[in-house]
Amino acid sequence: MNAANIEGFLKSTGNDVLQEKMWIEIINRMESLYAKLANRQEEIENKNRELLKTKEFVENIIKNMADALIVLDSKGNIKMVNHTALEILGYKDEEILGRPMELIFEKTDGRSLIMGGSKLEELLRDGVIKDFEIFFRSRDGERIPMVLSGSVMRNTYNDIDAIICVAKDLRDTKRLLAEKARAEAEKAKADELTRAYNKLQELKEQLIQSEKMASLGQLAAGVAHEINNPLSGILTYGHLLLRKLKQDDPNREDIEIIVNETNRCSEIVHGLLDFARQTKPKMVNANITKLIDETLSIMENQFYIKDIKVIKNLKEDTPEIMLDVNQIQQVFINILLNSIEAMSEGGTIRVASDCDQKYVYITFQDNGYGIPEEIIGKIFDPFFTTKSGEKGTGLGLSVSYGIIERHNGTIEVKSKLNEGTTFIIKLPLEESK
Repeated sequence: MNAANIEGFLKSTGNDVLQEKMWIEIINRMESLYAKLANRQEEIENKNRELLKTKEFVENIIKNMADALIVLDSKGNIKMVNHTALEILGYKDEEILGRPMELIFEKTDGRSLIMGGSKLEELLRDGVIKDFEIFFRSRDGERIPMVLSGSVMRNTYNDIDAIICVAKDLRDTKRLLAEKARAEAEKAKADELTRAYNKLQELKEQLIQSEKMASLGQLAAGVAHEINNPLSGILTYGHLLLRKLKQDDPNREDIEIIVNETNRCSEIVHGLLDFARQTKPKMVNANITKLIDETLSIMENQFYIKDIKVIKNLKEDTPEIMLDVNQIQQVFINILLNSIEAMSEGGTIRVASDCDQKYVYITFQDNGYGIPEEIIGKIFDPFFTTKSGEKGTGLGLSVSYGIIERHNGTIEVKSKLNEGTTFIIKLPLEESK
């Protein structure tokens, strides 16, 4: 019934105007109230729809989480799990909901998960834990490594409503780490095999070089002894002829050439004899730093004439070692002479010494023209030389190699063309004991 109908009804009943207005006012207010109630009902329905959407949204988030979500009640019973947790554990909802958490949480050190000092007891006490590694037990009995974070949800009375646990499956991570560890172990093994192979090759090359030196030494000794006697005769008669000839004799120059060349041959023979010498060094206890300084002093004039700067970096507290002073000094001189020849217009020679628990290291480094890669393996061979004319016999480095070898040491060379050459001598400390 609307206001017009009520107004007609009041008139027919004979009520007065005041009563009529009162009823009209009541009806108007009721209509307004009904309109408000209708609007409120619509608002409530909209809110309900929004709540349903929000619930569906949250449920979709939980359902599609990549990590496992497990909600426990205050007694530790499983209250809710998401789809990921069910997939990891292999259970269905009805098989897991309401069951004790020990169904899926493996006990740590045989202790209760809630009591006995466990992480979940810590969670109840502190309200939160982060990145705690634990094992889940699947329906098939598989131990699944997980990393778990959790928090406690309380109501307005501060009572525990739920324990919310989020756990990440570590199986793929553990597998990748294991594969990485295996790969690193295999790489380390391969590197070790490579180092062992390289060391074997180095030893093989040293053995070949030693055998070659021994064979050549025997040959050189025989040749030197056979040649030495006729050379002595030629030299003796050459000097006798020079004494008989006058200074202006036209034959004198030829005889002098014979004498000079014979002397050169004699030097080669002496070099051969040094190379072939198999006697043991005369070992004495010596300070290698002092020996280097003495050698550099001997060579000082040659450095000055060639405008060569020498930079020393010698370890002063190097222990004394047993060595043949004369032979080792001969090695140093041979190397320095090679460095001087490699620097035609001045340069720098760096001399350094160092030691560890087993060896003393002596390094000679120049910035000369260097040694081509194709011949660097031949420089210790007898009679091999890159010097032109009468500048060398090619025996200096061969003799040096033999001396260092007889001292149970090693000598190696590194070189880059147009950058320089480095000789590294390694002598054992054990010899001093």
